[in-house]
Amino acid sequence: MIPPYSQFFFNVRLDGTRPVHDGRVAKPGTFVEALDGIQAAKNAGFFVVVTSVVYPDTDPRDLESLYEQLHSLHVDGYFLSPFYPREKLCRDGSSRFREMMHQRFREVSERVNSYNLMISPIYLEYLRGERELHCSAWASPVYGPRGWSEPCSKQSVGYAATYKDLLEKVAWENYGRGLNLSCENCQCHDGYETAALMGMNAKAGDFWKMLAWPFGGDLGEKRNEER
Repeated sequence: MIPPYSQFFFNVRLDGTRPVHDGRVAKPGTFVEALDGIQAAKNAGFFVVVTSVVYPDTDPRDLESLYEQLHSLHVDGYFLSPFYPREKLCRDGSSRFREMMHQRFREVSERVNSYNLMISPIYLEYLRGERELHCSAWASPVYGPRGWSEPCSKQSVGYAATYKDLLEKVAWENYGRGLNLSCENCQCHDGYETAALMGMNAKAGDFWKMLAWPFGGDLGEKRNEER
């Protein structure tokens, strides 16, 4: 009932190969169902991207194997998303968690960087621990049946009826690392990919990195010569 459209993507979440993903979701058969859906969507002419959540214990080799399998299905792009722990950690625990995540993203990006990663180079540097960014979740709002999620999709403290209410009535000064315990270990797209795209915490050379990103042959199905 939905015709293929150039600005519409199916986004499928797969956190690893079949045993790993089915183990994460605790539901055997989910991986095979997802692949069947991807194949059906591609056969119908749709764009399909896959999001993989990177956990502290993610095996980069397993994720590389997943991407090799998805590449044979002509998946159009890939998102890497950091795991967001719901439980609050102590200061030392938070520091260890972030270092584990930085190390994991360094290892994962080394393995899968030749695929079409639909992540800005600035955000990827942040995930690898090579720079700092400030959360700007207000610029990446999520809208649902109950309204605009306050302050972001990870928190969901409440819902605003309008985007204007979201901007004006949410106490944004109470959210972010160092301001709110629930934000302490968040590195998610909602706040930090947006900050990268908006040029926050800018460094010399960022403009040219962002300019080269969409023109570097890494968007769409074009890959570099290694693939």
